[in-house]
Amino acid sequence: MIERHEHLGRLLTDAATRLGPGPPWLVLGVVPLGRPPAGSGLAAGAGLADGDALRRWVRRHVDAWPAPIGIASEPPEPHPDRAVFTPPGRPAGTYYCELHADGSALGALQVGTLRASPTDGGEVWAIGEGALAWITIALLRLLTSYATRADETGSGEGVVEAVVIPATGDGRVVPMEVWNHDGGTYGRAGVRRPAAAGTARRTVGLAACSSPALTATARPLILDLLRRFGLSESRHIDPAGVLRRRHFTGHDELIHTWADAIGVPSEP
Repeated sequence: MIERHEHLGRLLTDAATRLGPGPPWLVLGVVPLGRPPAGSGLAAGAGLADGDALRRWVRRHVDAWPAPIGIASEPPEPHPDRAVFTPPGRPAGTYYCELHADGSALGALQVGTLRASPTDGGEVWAIGEGALAWITIALLRLLTSYATRADETGSGEGVVEAVVIPATGDGRVVPMEVWNHDGGTYGRAGVRRPAAAGTARRTVGLAACSSPALTATARPLILDLLRRFGLSESRHIDPAGVLRRRHFTGHDELIHTWADAIGVPSEP
């Protein structure tokens, strides 16, 4: 168990060195707690050799998302132990996804836009609370679906870590804020403005993440991230795991279509 947690930590640390400058990154990593048996096809990297089949599998997930994301729009970069989906060029920009032969997986999307804070006029990275919610849910479903392939020992569980990695690139430290439309206009929601956000780590049931329980499973992770910004609740997912579509301001119909497509509960 400790080994798998350490592996997850290394997964996120290594990926952070490959992410490009610009907006902050929302990163999720998943490691299945059931290790593939020695000599099994998965342990040897089965499934990674056919890059086109893997790309199609990933696109089936991503195509249902409520925003156009380029993950797996191009064939993966092949490596001995993993397949990597990233836009051309280095370092990675906009999105990054790596799927490992042992079933561990990581996904990252850039989030936030530069805004003048209504509090003091200072420049901040404004991260939409709704974006943080749906991206966490979407990545959790994608990555745990992949991790399920490695759970040949039948543990049925995986350890998940989520983190918001601050923007880098020009030497400035620009704080981050979570914004929403709670006050009628788009503005700051939390009372904290961290320059770096801590991580959120949970053990989850892999099968639950491919079921209607997905949103209820993702909610504690989302709350852990929101607490870093001084928020104690989510406007977008109720305690039962039901998506509140009206709070995804301007995107409620897209959220409705996505929720129906993946079989999770939502309400107007």
